Amino acid sequence: MTGNDTQKKLPPDETALFCEQVAMVLKAGIPLDDGMETLAKSYEGSKYGVRFLQIRVALQKHGALSAALEDAGIFPAYLCALTRIGERAGKLDEVMASLASYYQWEAQIKTSVRNAILYPTVLVMMLSVVIAILVISVLPVFQRVFDSLGLSAGSPAAAAMRVGVGVGKGMLILVGVFTLLLIVAGILLKTSRRDSVLALLAVLLPPVRRVNARISAARYSSALSMMLTAGYPVEDAIQLAPSVITDRKRRHQAELAAKELLGGGSFAQAAQKSALFEPMHEKMIRFGAAAGKLDAVMEKLSGIYMEEADDAIQTVVSMIEPALVAVLSVVIGGILLSVMLPLLSVLSAVG
Repeated sequence: MTGNDTQKKLPPDETALFCEQVAMVLKAGIPLDDGMETLAKSYEGSKYGVRFLQIRVALQKHGALSAALEDAGIFPAYLCALTRIGERAGKLDEVMASLASYYQWEAQIKTSVRNAILYPTVLVMMLSVVIAILVISVLPVFQRVFDSLGLSAGSPAAAAMRVGVGVGKGMLILVGVFTLLLIVAGILLKTSRRDSVLALLAVLLPPVRRVNARISAARYSSALSMMLTAGYPVEDAIQLAPSVITDRKRRHQAELAAKELLGGGSFAQAAQKSALFEPMHEKMIRFGAAAGKLDAVMEKLSGIYMEEADDAIQTVVSMIEPALVAVLSVVIGGILLSVMLPLLSVLSAVG
């Protein structure tokens, strides 16, 4: 893939629009090269214009859209992998239409997350300014009052002042670290390091881990369903399917499933080896394989896991604002403590 690791990825809404346009071109029977020429002209002058010109040139060179998308370096790995499978299965138009719906869903989730953290984040930023003013301007005034009163360094008022300044600085550092982490994560999520960041978040945060597991299972099931419906031998399908999983750990599990099947095991045993499916769904796979309806079962499971992923994401989004409000409560408490302790000490000293 050309480009470096910091190459900015196409946003989900733009990705959905691109997939929808390609699907329309293919369903209308327009040659893909002509369609990409039209798309390149529509993006001319934008920050992605050069990349879309490269896609058309790469398409003429390789003769495959998946290779052209990989060369562009602005598309998610999942899109490139599923495009390759769609080309091999002869269902590229259906794949692009499905990807358009998927990335529209991802854009909606992104908007929900942004809205959930925007208001609390603005409050955190405003409070950081307040804390900085207190630590830099207000508390030193109290210190000068102490000095004018001739209070000793070991007095309760001086001790309270030190505690207040320490709390204020601590709160300021916490806000600064939170802001820095938020900015860094936001930047990395827009680059080719996006999958690595999500994998790290999945390790650190159990809710994100559950979401990642559901999405991986949904992608894997969808790829298998599409290839089996197109007439792919199950041995070939199970070897190609892991490429659509971006989570390294779960992709490795899917690769182990392929080895299990190629080593003489049944598909049901391979599915169990992958550890991607719930026990109840493993039974569905076993029955589907016995009845010769494995493609339909995998399509059903893809829908189930996407719904579960959506529910899990909505749960995470609903937890963001209360969590940030709790952090804000601690910050506000620290501010009050940093002001009230020295003030009470001053009043008691004067009294």
